[in-house]
Amino acid sequence: MEQAESKARNEKKRAELEIRKAKKEVKDRTENMKAMEYFWGMGYITVVLFAILQNGAFQHDFIDFFMTPFMWYVQFCKWLVYPTYDNGFNQKIAYAGGEVWVIRILAIVAVLFIAGILMAIIMETIKQYKKMWNEISQMFLIGSLSCIAVLGDVIRGYLPVNLILLFVFVNMGIVLLRVYRASLTCN
Repeated sequence: MEQAESKARNEKKRAELEIRKAKKEVKDRTENMKAMEYFWGMGYITVVLFAILQNGAFQHDFIDFFMTPFMWYVQFCKWLVYPTYDNGFNQKIAYAGGEVWVIRILAIVAVLFIAGILMAIIMETIKQYKKMWNEISQMFLIGSLSCIAVLGDVIRGYLPVNLILLFVFVNMGIVLLRVYRASLTCN
């Protein structure tokens, strides 16, 4: 009886040791697979970035994406210095003395109000995106960037739209679809 109990204890210890070895091996393999996945993912992203750098349409759109708002800002600053309006006959008419400051203050308040609303919308969108971030989001983000990088010239041939805006709209659409799908499953 004691021999059987001793043999059972030894078998139990050996089984526990084997289980620990198997768990350690699985953990090591999982970490190795994650490291390889990260390596190949970074390689793919590097190739996509080089494709973007090579794509002429994407380069022009990138410059336009930042230059257009900057030029609007410069024109607004010029207008703040010399506020004028168009009288309908392509003639610029300057505002009278007292109303110039009221117009300037109202214009600045309106611009700050619009900028605040845009920032709130952007921050809420980022918050929603962070809640839904997973491998599917990552796949769509990299996939849409890859598609635009490789097919940018072709897309621009058929759609006169900024490629960066197209990228943003595609990914926002995916987030909105996922939010809609999540709301359907909750009900």
